[in-house]
Amino acid sequence: MKTELYLPDVVGKGYGRFWNCKKRYRVVKGSRASKKSTTIALNIICRMMEYPSANTLVIRKTEKSLKNSCFAQLRWAINRLGVSEYWKARVSPLELEYLPTGQRIIFRGLDDAFKLTSITVDKGFLCWGWLEEAFEVTEDDFQLIDESLRGQMPDGYFIQWSISFNPWDSSSWLKARFFDKPSADVLAMTTTYECNEFLSAADKALFEEMRLSNPQRYKVAALGQWGVASGQFFREWDERKHLVAPFAIPTDWIKFRAMDWGCAKPYCCLWFAVDYDGNLFCYRELYGWGGKANQGTGETAAQVGEKIAKLERREENISYGVLDSACWAKTGVPCVAEEINNQLYAAKLPTFGKSAKGRAEGSNAFKQRLIGNKNSAGEYVPAIKFFTTCLHVARTIPMLAHDKHNPETYDTDAEDHAVDAIVYACLSRPFAPTKKTPKRRDSWREETLPSAWTY
Repeated sequence: MKTELYLPDVVGKGYGRFWNCKKRYRVVKGSRASKKSTTIALNIICRMMEYPSANTLVIRKTEKSLKNSCFAQLRWAINRLGVSEYWKARVSPLELEYLPTGQRIIFRGLDDAFKLTSITVDKGFLCWGWLEEAFEVTEDDFQLIDESLRGQMPDGYFIQWSISFNPWDSSSWLKARFFDKPSADVLAMTTTYECNEFLSAADKALFEEMRLSNPQRYKVAALGQWGVASGQFFREWDERKHLVAPFAIPTDWIKFRAMDWGCAKPYCCLWFAVDYDGNLFCYRELYGWGGKANQGTGETAAQVGEKIAKLERREENISYGVLDSACWAKTGVPCVAEEINNQLYAAKLPTFGKSAKGRAEGSNAFKQRLIGNKNSAGEYVPAIKFFTTCLHVARTIPMLAHDKHNPETYDTDAEDHAVDAIVYACLSRPFAPTKKTPKRRDSWREETLPSAWTY
């Protein structure tokens, strides 16, 4: 006997592209209650019954976490689809077997990732993998388990990883690998609770309450936007206020550059213009990015100095440059600062001087500029803005968290290089928010005259 199901009634809407995708990686980040895990579980069961030679590997960080998460989710999917009589569940070892063909869904933890590279199946092919709560896993671990799905597939079959997670931390390798650099091999999606038509009114009310009481958490937990696991340091950052379309810089504005050095990690050189009111506009970015989060290019200081010289035109009339003072350390001959400055000097461009020290003071100066001053309408107008072409500035500022050891500054182990350059720039142009001048108080005007004079 055959039973026909209308899948949209069972699965719901919002995941059509994801369901039908056959790329090697289909990656979905999203809010809570966005149907990520339930959709993947339903899809795996349907596919297993459709492809009689396919097997699936399901992975989480630890093996003990699988039974009450993915294993339970897949059993729910079996019942939801009304096919429980065709499946057998075992708990030692944890697995699900499709009885008509002997296909298996295997569950493993990353407690020992090396054991997963040699995993095999008795019947058919290991075609598909599901990595749940992927933010718990390092990229190196994923590289190892990615290799467990390999080999030639029969006609019509394909290898694919389904990767699901909540986007709590924007510094995660998942963002850099799957979302920042689109690839033909990847489908990357963001889903929200609004695509879950099975939520009750009470469920939706909880998200609405979060929207009003905790807007920052709402963006991540409800809208699936990237967040910061340890608390965002520059909460004042708002791309709607701080990013502007490029425009022609007036020739009489002061211009300067600020730079943070890096070799194994990225370097960052930023060019700034100062308007008539002392506001800063960052109009150019040179970022030594190796293609992955917090990875540098390995270029020498001389090579980077040459790049700066090629980007910068003499008619720009750059007034000065500030560079991390640590670059003058005599770890080699010449030092980093000398190698960069030699290239600038040869091009007849202003060389770099030492930046002022004080990470806490500099981050506070940057925060003050992000807030800015009140205008006549009582609205705050930022005293620093960035051209939209400064891609790595816009990427890295919102992901910086508080330093674990010093909450007064940002995490120095994170990708902080653009912010370091901004801090050097802010320290070179001290900013003091304008304050209202108190009205003059004349003592004789404050005396209250009697309403009547008697004598």
